Amino acid sequence: MRPLFHIFLLSLLASFLISACKSSRQVPQSSEKTESQTPEKETTKTLKTPSGEGIKGQVYWIDGNLMPQATDSGNDSRLGPKKQPVKRTIRIHELTHINEASLGDYLFGDIETPLVAELETDESGYFEVKLPPGKYSIFTKEDKGYFANVFDLDSFIHPITVEKNKWKRTEITIDYKASY
Repeated sequence: MRPLFHIFLLSLLASFLISACKSSRQVPQSSEKTESQTPEKETTKTLKTPSGEGIKGQVYWIDGNLMPQATDSGNDSRLGPKKQPVKRTIRIHELTHINEASLGDYLFGDIETPLVAELETDESGYFEVKLPPGKYSIFTKEDKGYFANVFDLDSFIHPITVEKNKWKRTEITIDYKASY
């Protein structure tokens, strides 16, 4: 009787682990959103969406100590640095796998996939670029390389899919100088 009970427990555990693995394979809620999912108030700019398709979004900078800090009351204080809108150069490449870009200390160096577009954000970090439907990777240009910190389950770097007649919205938080 005991071996049957152990087998039952092991099969129950195995089914739980398999379902957990299946649910983890689903892409978590990404920083990437379609126009219909995101209210216009989310960005600091509210512009009428042009016709066609492409990518639009917001770039933020955050640095400093973001670790929880104990206060005199004994509670954790999470009031650290806040993300700030920042002006940056955005580089959009064809969909790029992590093996197609050299990774240094927090930044990418050479990116082997073709460059599709390069543009500047405005002072508030807002950008938009018309692109044909397709799959792209998005990077910000930094002093010593290119930054991206979003990856999908197949190791593609900040993947964004542009669909016909839809604008894809994304948020980029540059945080390579932050401590978590």
